[in-house]
Amino acid sequence: MTVFEIIGSILLIITCVLVTVTVLFQSSSKADGISALTGGKSASASAAEAKSNNAKLARITKVLAVVFFVVTLAVYALTIYL
Repeated sequence: MTVFEIIGSILLIITCVLVTVTVLFQSSSKADGISALTGGKSASASAAEAKSNNAKLARITKVLAVVFFVVTLAVYALTIYL
């Protein structure tokens, strides 16, 4: 393995872990119904906060996905051409 492959592999592992964590932090749409049944926070009180947090997490997930694909293509290109 070359230095580029090692650095690329490390970046891919870090990116994969970050994508997984951001996806796990996003709340699902089923959570509102379950919290209503169990007496959790009211949906109207935390709806704006949840939407803004989910929007940030969705944006971060998209950026990390693009970074993952760019790093993957870069490692492939460097492996082939160097």
